[in-house]
Amino acid sequence: MSSHTSVPSDDSSSTDGSSSSDATALPDASRARDRARVGRPAGDGTFLGRRRARREQLSRLRDNESTLLDRLYGTEFEGYTFPEPRDVGERTAVACMRFALRHGRELFLAGAETRAIESAIVAVTARWEMDCMTVDVTSRTIQAQYAPPGAHTLTMMMVTGSEDSRDLRQLDDLSALTHRVLDKGLRPLEAEHELTRIISRKGFWPWWTTVLGGALLAAMLCVLASGTPQAAALSPVVFLVGNRFGWALGAGGLPSFYVTALQTASVIGLTILLADAHLLTGGEAASVAAANMVLLLPILSLVSLAEDAISGFRAMAAGRLISVGMFLGAMVGGIALVGFLLRDADVDARNTAFRALPLVLSLVTSAIGALGNAIFMGGPPRLLPWVMGAGVLAGLVNGVLHQELGQPTPMAALGAAAVLGAAAGALAPSLHIPSRSLVVPGIAGALLPGPDVYRSLLQYGLHVPGAGGYAVQAFVTTAAIGVGTVLGSQLGGAAQRRWAPAL
Repeated sequence: MSSHTSVPSDDSSSTDGSSSSDATALPDASRARDRARVGRPAGDGTFLGRRRARREQLSRLRDNESTLLDRLYGTEFEGYTFPEPRDVGERTAVACMRFALRHGRELFLAGAETRAIESAIVAVTARWEMDCMTVDVTSRTIQAQYAPPGAHTLTMMMVTGSEDSRDLRQLDDLSALTHRVLDKGLRPLEAEHELTRIISRKGFWPWWTTVLGGALLAAMLCVLASGTPQAAALSPVVFLVGNRFGWALGAGGLPSFYVTALQTASVIGLTILLADAHLLTGGEAASVAAANMVLLLPILSLVSLAEDAISGFRAMAAGRLISVGMFLGAMVGGIALVGFLLRDADVDARNTAFRALPLVLSLVTSAIGALGNAIFMGGPPRLLPWVMGAGVLAGLVNGVLHQELGQPTPMAALGAAAVLGAAAGALAPSLHIPSRSLVVPGIAGALLPGPDVYRSLLQYGLHVPGAGGYAVQAFVTTAAIGVGTVLGSQLGGAAQRRWAPAL
């Protein structure tokens, strides 16, 4: 983590005579009439009237080059009314920007979507009465610039890194902190103190509990990939070995590319050894390998890639594309390392026809898989019932579209992701949780394209014809999940903002 500013450090005196108390004391704008509050755009009360007022307000904001508030439209902060901007002292501006950038970085590391990071920064700085701001979220950095007329231009940058991660507990706390700043008028230094406390907190679950959550997800994905009870029992074992092996390699400082390659080799190699020991049949080995390989893939990064491309964050999408390509290359390399074992493997392990589960059973596995994923990502207990519901909803829509209505896998995944995103966008604000915390476990529990990923990577490693077709279907399915998630989130968020009671 690094930052840069073109102004003196926080310990130096301000050039405009402002004191450090500006960052801690509530200004006059904190009075009730100026507090940020949730509301609806003015109008005549009808749908068309509100829509007309919304368009007029957005047009005014776009014409005003000193504000970024137009970027909040279509986000959870659209209905907020912010205080009028004022001249902010240099030291206060530095404190505001430092918190906003640190907050954005931690949101990225917790797994927030790029648009949510940008909107949080814009909303927080607007709440602290700053205008003339420029904010840019790129593939490795977040940059902010404050350029008020007739004063020094302040520029700060925070390095986020390029490795995607997910921490649902921290995402929950960071989202709550954003709303505390907006609703309660928390000042910059107070907010930064809270941010430091959130970062320093240990996860709710012990490390071994989160690993067991991942093992539970591996078992459910194995069942979804036509695995038998015996395969489902051994799939967590393979996951635990691969997970701890990867942790040991990463702790030794090995780059993530080689960690992924060696993890893939260990998963495939251990699965084949279990099959050679007659603990698994060829078909069961294929189910175990499919479940564990999809957990190694950056599927959620690919979903985020599609989200960023649709939302207009092209640089972030390009950076994710490079990362996804490197991970796929690492997995192909890992398969090549153990290719000699695969050539002698049971033919069923190399050419398996995965059969769909009965719909009711798939809903059970989706709920349990979403639960395991939420625990694996550190989700707090209050989140767990809701993520199980998200898994059931996604699995139900996916199963009905694919099995009952005969839709192809990408279209079924698109529809399921759209419904899941809409439900999360509509319900999450009322539950006081980030919609991302519902969407990600729901996707992991019900929509991951495990069989196609397994067949494409395995057949490519063995130079078997047809690998490209499975790879394209897996990529299209995963991209469809991202497209559906964005569409659903937009629809659900719009419905929530329209019909939620005004506060």
